Amino acid sequence: MKLSRPLTREQLPAWWAERDTLFAVARADLSGVERIDSTGLALLVQWSQHLASREQRLVLCSPPEGFYPLADLYGVGSLFDLPDNDSRSQHGSE
Repeated sequence: MKLSRPLTREQLPAWWAERDTLFAVARADLSGVERIDSTGLALLVQWSQHLASREQRLVLCSPPEGFYPLADLYGVGSLFDLPDNDSRSQHGSE
């Protein structure tokens, strides 16, 4: 699924309204997401936890630059598969 709005606190109500659709898929293309903040990261964590309860992992393709420092800061990088992004992250949280 391709996401195209910021993953930010301001956009959370819209994302939350779509959570049933979002949480049903295990692959998210974030190439259209220009910004992410801690609230957006929390949404991705909840998405990942939902999938984990079904023994699946959330695959994130092309996350915005802001994803990596936030994921490292909160220690949640290991919750996601980042198949084509390994060279962009230091994986400090893994």
